[in-house]
Amino acid sequence: MMPALWFGFIFGGAGLIYFIVMIVRGTVNPRKLRSIEHLIESGHVKLALRQVKTLLARNERNIDAHWLLGECYRSGNRPELALVEYKYIINAARFTPGVSERKVCERLGEMYLQLGQLDEAQKEFILLSKRDPDNYELYFKIAQLFEERDYTDSALSHYKKVMSINPSHAPAHFRLGVIYFKKNAVKEAGQELQLAVNLDQENYAPYYYLGKISRMTGDRNNALALFEKALHDRELRQRVYLERANIFVVKKAYEDAVHDLLKAVELGEKDMPVIMAARYLLARCYEAMNDLRGAVEQWEWLYERNPNYADVEGKLSLYGALRADDRLKDFLIAPAEKFGQYCEGIVALLGLKVHQEVSAETDIREYAAYEADRRPMRGESGLCVVRVIRSTDPVGYEDARGLYDMMRKMNATRSVFITASKFTKNAVEFSQIRPVDLIDKEELTKLLQKITI
Repeated sequence: MMPALWFGFIFGGAGLIYFIVMIVRGTVNPRKLRSIEHLIESGHVKLALRQVKTLLARNERNIDAHWLLGECYRSGNRPELALVEYKYIINAARFTPGVSERKVCERLGEMYLQLGQLDEAQKEFILLSKRDPDNYELYFKIAQLFEERDYTDSALSHYKKVMSINPSHAPAHFRLGVIYFKKNAVKEAGQELQLAVNLDQENYAPYYYLGKISRMTGDRNNALALFEKALHDRELRQRVYLERANIFVVKKAYEDAVHDLLKAVELGEKDMPVIMAARYLLARCYEAMNDLRGAVEQWEWLYERNPNYADVEGKLSLYGALRADDRLKDFLIAPAEKFGQYCEGIVALLGLKVHQEVSAETDIREYAAYEADRRPMRGESGLCVVRVIRSTDPVGYEDARGLYDMMRKMNATRSVFITASKFTKNAVEFSQIRPVDLIDKEELTKLLQKITI
């Protein structure tokens, strides 16, 4: 009996010792956990990572160690690896005083967001909101995800849920105002945006949309004042400059518009639709200021990115030769008096002599002229109507028809239409069977080279 008792005692003691050792190995000293957390917080992620992996080598099922490993990966901007660790804890369904289920679900939602997995992120936040129905920040995150995925009605209802719990939540009022603005509910948008401003004086984004509302309602001066405040928002600054420039263009304050547009261009090309709109408007300003070289530079930039953008191709077709042809450039930007001299010189080169100037506008001249080397016989009109236009737009059927009707009204025998642009197919077809001669930019350029002014 004695040997058996001693045998049981020895092996029983060994088993107890082994059990105690396993418990010790499987348990992490709280001080050690805090030490690793401090390393992560202070940015010493690599050192923390080595220590955490040592803990997992001792016990690969240690929940606290998996949590810390996920935190290391999260701090090291490796969300895909952090996600694996947080999922392990959820699937194990084992939690500790320092690693609660709510805490892990929040991290899962963050990682899904960072990885662009919006559906999965939203599922986590919805799950959390059911466990914590008074947490308005969770509803705000859910609303943001609905809005980002264009489920605006669902977003709207969740923003309202936020405000039912916390009426002073300025970001929810702001986002609600933006949704109303996009739905063209201007009155409701203005109310929410103004509330957002009143609740958070440091948030300048609402001023951008309030400025757009003022611009839409025709109050340009108030819009400019609101946009001035919105410039404090770095994210919206480029859009604000574009909005201000549009107002300046309407006011014909082109220098102010150019100033703001150049500021917008300097802010970079992250938002390509905005930068392209800014450069196109900048070209329009340069064109209005007769800085055609500057305009051409902008059109060329736009054409390289998108050849079909607005009327850029047509603009380049018209103005692209200006760098190599100073005479055409001078014709297009010449003041009224000099433009008239060019037009009279063109009429003379056509073998005609001006009888009467019918119309004299900034960019259009119309003349009644006779052939210079002959007089019309009795009963013969011999009159020719000449129209010169330096518009950038192609000349269409209606313009050609208008000149033809004018010719018949004046009892003229023929007419000549001269443009610094080109003629549309319909205009050409109309003129082919009528006494209307067409001279486009290419022929005009040749004539201009022969004129001395």
